[in-house]
Amino acid sequence: MNRYFALLLLAVFVASLTPMASADIGVTDKCQEEVKELEDKIRDNKDDYTAEARGKAQAQLAAAKTNRANPAKCRENLRDARQELRDGKT
Repeated sequence: MNRYFALLLLAVFVASLTPMASADIGVTDKCQEEVKELEDKIRDNKDDYTAEARGKAQAQLAAAKTNRANPAKCRENLRDARQELRDGKT
């Protein structure tokens, strides 16, 4: 009986974590989509930004790609990349 209760408790615990994990994945996936969109924007409008600004923004976007498990850090890198582009507008 104790073993059955322990397995049931474990199953309930795992099931309760699933929505939280999928929520983080969804947020991170959205951030990754925005990273790709900003990369496309940089590529399509490269004459609008200095080479230095594009390089710094690309470095931030590369860091954002590595932060798939940390949505807050991904968003921070994305924000910093956009700021680099604003600062380096020609």
